[in-house]
Amino acid sequence: MIGAKSLMLHVNTMITTSNKYMVLDLNQEMAWVTFFNEGWETIWHPVTDITGKQLYFDETIMDYCRERYNAREGRDWTYFGIAPTSQMLLKNAVRDNL
Repeated sequence: MIGAKSLMLHVNTMITTSNKYMVLDLNQEMAWVTFFNEGWETIWHPVTDITGKQLYFDETIMDYCRERYNAREGRDWTYFGIAPTSQMLLKNAVRDNL
């Protein structure tokens, strides 16, 4: 049963997970990333640590994503945007590197 302060999203919301359904706790502002070349602001991926645990959206998350996704080890520059859960649901990247 889903609590009043959580939301079940169907896979057609384009949130990438290993499960067909995902339960979001709307009391937690978790970090999400969207990529310019992959459905900007319509396809979202959870930002996770190396163990696969989703990270909270805080003042360090942009630097974490820059380190993880951009021009490291000879890779090409990757354009991305990040958002907390509440803004991801509105399809709004609140910070980006465009």
